[in-house]
Amino acid sequence: MTANWNKVASTLEKHSIHLYPDSVRQGEGFEIAFAKQDSLGFVVSMAPLPTPEPADAVCLDNVYLYPLDWHNYLALRDMLGLRPSVCTKPRSFGTGDRLGMVTAAHLQAFKDYDVFPVLAQQSPRELVRTGRDFRDVLLSAVSGVLEAGYTGKFGADADHIKHEQQLRQAIEAGYTMYTIDLSDRLRDVTQLTPPEIADKARALSPLSQSIIRDHLNMSLRAGGGIRYTLQPERLVQSAITFEDAVKQAVHFYEVLKEHRAEFDLEVSIDESTRVTTPEDHLYVVEYLRRSGVRLWSLAPRFPGEFQKGIDFVGDLLELEKAFFLHAALCQQLRGYRLSLHSGSDKFSIYRLFCEATGGNFHVKTSGTSWLQAVQLIAQTDTTLFTELYRLCLLHLEESKQAYQVPLSAGQFPPMPPSDLKDFLAKPSVRQLFHISYGVLLEEAGGEIRSLLHAHEQEHYRLVAEHIERHLQALQ
Repeated sequence: MTANWNKVASTLEKHSIHLYPDSVRQGEGFEIAFAKQDSLGFVVSMAPLPTPEPADAVCLDNVYLYPLDWHNYLALRDMLGLRPSVCTKPRSFGTGDRLGMVTAAHLQAFKDYDVFPVLAQQSPRELVRTGRDFRDVLLSAVSGVLEAGYTGKFGADADHIKHEQQLRQAIEAGYTMYTIDLSDRLRDVTQLTPPEIADKARALSPLSQSIIRDHLNMSLRAGGGIRYTLQPERLVQSAITFEDAVKQAVHFYEVLKEHRAEFDLEVSIDESTRVTTPEDHLYVVEYLRRSGVRLWSLAPRFPGEFQKGIDFVGDLLELEKAFFLHAALCQQLRGYRLSLHSGSDKFSIYRLFCEATGGNFHVKTSGTSWLQAVQLIAQTDTTLFTELYRLCLLHLEESKQAYQVPLSAGQFPPMPPSDLKDFLAKPSVRQLFHISYGVLLEEAGGEIRSLLHAHEQEHYRLVAEHIERHLQALQ
């Protein structure tokens, strides 16, 4: 920092406001930095900013502080380059930040990798459990962008959207990526008799009928010497399963086109019990394409178990074959990438995924950054950690309602052992804390945030190193 900014930093410290040295940036006719007082962020300048729209500021000892609220964000975002962008690189990575505290750490992890960062990423399910909304998530990401002095592009993902109201809220907030979750609208063909399947097949729309007719016995050549021929009866079942769901995706796309000139559309079919077959993949993508939808990414349900916060559980050879087949479809149908959801901590499969996709992919993480916060709490305040553990067990059944995890209170000791490092490394304990964030933030959010603020640099270090492990494995 220059001498003038050092003086500003000293002035602000007298008021318990911390200025971040790496945040100083220059623009056309202005220079700003970023500061925080507890969780409240400020854009700081030594003169009034020439904002295109009026912005609220406080003058403190000849230093101008613009609170980073929604009004000021709208006034400053274009001048400071804070508007999220569509993806501009073949590889992209989502870093959901449930606490809204570690975007600067995420950016530290990204600095040596040619990967597009999707920094604001939350689902309505997470928003309800954290008491946040799409605006708050984006503001938290923007605070981290300013704090880190980052001037590159970044994305904002409205994740797992199921209802039009959720979609419109994300559009209003200015998100650039929209993940449409079709899992609640799938028809279960396993419950249908052969005559019922025949009746449903005859009732399919002309569009679905044409997709089936045009791809009878289509052959795929995938990497690893894998060959696959699409089966007509499976393609019919795919159409019956997904037709109503993809109609909703088409409608959501039309809503987006009305309000946004550019956006990345991801379709998610991963949160269902049905493993996505090549026939499912082809039907969904072809229906969207023939309906005029520009698809950016597809998230299939891969074989095996993609449980929260732990590595992949299942047959690696079967998974590798699925990766190659789905990647081959992406290449043959063109124009979109393969997406890996529940990507947190799946270190055993990243190389396979990267090789199969040729480095054209999207990976989503979320709770893994939260688990680094839990680790820091265990290291610095065992009393608080013990209370959080008690709350996890007390509310386990409530927390499990939103996540499919094989946990029961009886498999955990009533109190954590003295060796918390090994205890937290256990898959069941990681999952327990992974799914319990909602109740923990509701019951002890103030204490959690206060501790993390007090140990900010160590918190950032843990998160940055952990996210970098993911990025390194995906090279």
